[in-house]
Amino acid sequence: MSTFAVPIKRILATEPHPNADAIELAVIDGYRSVVKKDQFQQGDLVAYLPEASLLPEWLLKHLGFWDAEKNKGRLSGKAGNRVKAIRLRGELSQGICYSVVQDSASSGQIIAGPGGGAFANVAEGDDVAGILGIVKYEPPIPVSMAGEVFNVGTNLTLDFDVENWKSYPGILRDGEEVIFTEKLHGSFTGLAILPYADAHPEAFGEKKNILIFSKGLGAKGLVLKNNDRNRDNLYVRSTRDLIERIDEAQRDNPEGVLVPNFILGETFGLGVQDLAYGRKIGFRVFAAAYGYRGSQRYQSWSFVEGSLRERFGFETVPVLYRGPFSEAIMREYTDGRTSLDAGHIREGIVMVPVIERHDPAIGRVCLKSVSADYLMRNGGTEYN
Repeated sequence: MSTFAVPIKRILATEPHPNADAIELAVIDGYRSVVKKDQFQQGDLVAYLPEASLLPEWLLKHLGFWDAEKNKGRLSGKAGNRVKAIRLRGELSQGICYSVVQDSASSGQIIAGPGGGAFANVAEGDDVAGILGIVKYEPPIPVSMAGEVFNVGTNLTLDFDVENWKSYPGILRDGEEVIFTEKLHGSFTGLAILPYADAHPEAFGEKKNILIFSKGLGAKGLVLKNNDRNRDNLYVRSTRDLIERIDEAQRDNPEGVLVPNFILGETFGLGVQDLAYGRKIGFRVFAAAYGYRGSQRYQSWSFVEGSLRERFGFETVPVLYRGPFSEAIMREYTDGRTSLDAGHIREGIVMVPVIERHDPAIGRVCLKSVSADYLMRNGGTEYN
């Protein structure tokens, strides 16, 4: 699960900007943020304000991102308060570094808060989003992706997200056998397949034992209702054929669930996001898991694209690379054109080990690498 935070991080290095003398690049994990020259040194602690942060007015003013004439911030969004990736003199900058300074009185680290007040005892790894009044930007959901829902409880859905490699650059090991799949720019769509005994009258499928949820809904234990008002919902439309095939496979089983408890994929196309891949609506599977939330066991990619796909006839997300991992190979496949039949860029890649494994920092090892061209495109949408 990807968690929004404003962490206290240590600057790993500072690098000269190739096209400017007054600014340089501060390295935070795998990210680079443009800062004033000599503002920070290697080893300094900073509060790292990541992309999608919404900054309060006092912090915009404190950082010099306030336009007094327009009475708004100078960043992105209508209020000018949203942190986004930008290019400064040709170099990609992601996130903002906010100073942490040594407090001689307490021998601790402090950051300035609202009204210029100081908050002491800040340590590396702390999340200071609440202290600074920073929240995550959540885009409004289009009507075609909204719908009537009911609550089934969080154990029957998943809280799913993929961490960025730049936040955890050491988790994938050099030489480890990995799969790179194309990260399609759509909306996460989850199917939960229940035993017939747990069927719900408002669920989908012949026996009312199949649940449909988006990323945002699934995190809260909410699923879409099977009713006329949701008939044209994009998640419902994109998974209709797969649900019919699941029903067919279960007809001779008196208890249901001959398939994984969760089949996860991406709904994409016109009306979903700004990159439509030249089609009205599509659905591609990228993962499957047995067991409910907290005990789910993700299956290997070979199972998903092999026997599971053969059984149900679905399409999977495109595979771009199989082989040993390295940062250079990751960067090679991150950018470029989509491998689908469409004339636009790709969003990036998702990387999983050939042999599924867990890491204490993130749980299941599954990381994304996002294209700089995708981050910098005009008029982009980011719906969940």
